[in-house]
Amino acid sequence: MLHPAPPAAGQHAGHGPALGNVHMPVGCNAPAQQAFDEGLLQQHSFGHAAARDGFARALAADPACAMARWGLALATLDNLFAVPAADDMARAAEVLRDAPAAPAPWNGWIAALDALVQPGGAPWQPRLAAFATRMERLAAASPGDDETQVFHALALLMAAPSDDPVAAAHRHAAAILEPIWARQPDHPGVMHYLIHAYDTPDLAGRGLPAAIRYAEIASASAHAQHMPSHIFTRLGSWPASIEANRRSAALARAAGEANDELHARDYLIYALLQTGRGAAARAAWAEAAAVVPRLNATHIAGPFAVAAMPARLALETGDWRRASDLPLAAGGFPQVAALTHFARGVGLARSGRPDASAAEAAAMEPLEAALRASGQADWAAQVGAQRRAVGALAAIARGDADSGLSDLRQAADAEDALLKSVVVPGPLAPLREVLGEVLLGLARHAEADAAFQEVLRLNPNRFRALAGAAAAAEAGGRAPVAVARYRLLLALAAGADEPRAELAEAARIVRRD
Repeated sequence: MLHPAPPAAGQHAGHGPALGNVHMPVGCNAPAQQAFDEGLLQQHSFGHAAARDGFARALAADPACAMARWGLALATLDNLFAVPAADDMARAAEVLRDAPAAPAPWNGWIAALDALVQPGGAPWQPRLAAFATRMERLAAASPGDDETQVFHALALLMAAPSDDPVAAAHRHAAAILEPIWARQPDHPGVMHYLIHAYDTPDLAGRGLPAAIRYAEIASASAHAQHMPSHIFTRLGSWPASIEANRRSAALARAAGEANDELHARDYLIYALLQTGRGAAARAAWAEAAAVVPRLNATHIAGPFAVAAMPARLALETGDWRRASDLPLAAGGFPQVAALTHFARGVGLARSGRPDASAAEAAAMEPLEAALRASGQADWAAQVGAQRRAVGALAAIARGDADSGLSDLRQAADAEDALLKSVVVPGPLAPLREVLGEVLLGLARHAEADAAFQEVLRLNPNRFRALAGAAAAAEAGGRAPVAVARYRLLLALAAGADEPRAELAEAARIVRRD
């Protein structure tokens, strides 16, 4: 299913750059209230630097405006879907420490955020769960206040467990947000968080209206232009994702927001590779490399994208030697280092170097342990699945197909049970897709086909999975099915800009038919 990219909107009459509309009365003087609303508008589209400016202006206009300090602290934390940097947490706590006494309900808002950012104590994920509980209480006490409900929904999404097969928190958040969107159709936060709520395989179709509308309403926001691609990616709508992320990257570069640009380019490269446009993907990586020196290394989106983009280019195109030789990215995020070890491990196993591949799997063990020790159970589970998969591939490359396949199946099951991080457009190589390719190489065509079909259910229109499913049907003697799948692959990659063996085989099979 392909969806057109939304048209860019211009200015909203009387409101300056198109960002949407929001108002949250916080009991401050008129200039402070206006500046607070401007900061909140930016915050809802994760324009954190501009949000901090708005909240700082509110505080300057009214030093007694306690909620201005709440907003300033919130914007200091950057993206709450990731663990904030320790320095940001300390700065946020300092801002709140000087907040004047506030009446209800604002004292509850400040206390909830203050508990979230205090040094020491529980790891981040339990803190988020407690924060969501506090916001739930505030929402229950103010059922008619939309902004309280919006932040309750956001807290639910931030605290959502990654191993919930029915995405209950996502569904709960969506149920809160949908009626508010009907009342406030230009509220950027509602649309933004609805996209996050529907960013699962089973719910993605419901997020398309919010995705399209958000890009129209908040056309001046780099993050708002990127966000629809979360839904486009889930639906396999690659042209729409490509255009959305190109717009986002351009806006981010103009604003000097390196991390936002790198994040958008990771999604862009992922989409380009699914359409056979490897040359365009490499060009996008070359453009991204120009801003790498300016990234914020303490916030994960930038470092993650820098490690992911070259790894995607190698794994998605089957360039195993390039994957094997990837340099380890600098930085302190274990899950980022694990990306490179995983890609190298796959490349080494696929190029016949099982001992070196096993060493990459071993290098992932302390990274997984560090994530688990820091309370990041979701990332630890993802890295653990990748580590086990690399070890399985090494075993298979040594000739131990039985135990290797068993471990690889378990790794794929573990990965499929996880909800993906918002940082990730899609896996470097879905482990069930890797399993399908191994099974195909072992001439276990029916099992391979089943694996590829499950990948396509979770990740529609993935190039390698579709090519694998077509090859499995052809090798299994199901020529009509193979032809239909190869035709779809050729349509998906109609704009391919470099030779691919899969496309050559697709053209051969279709011509034969």
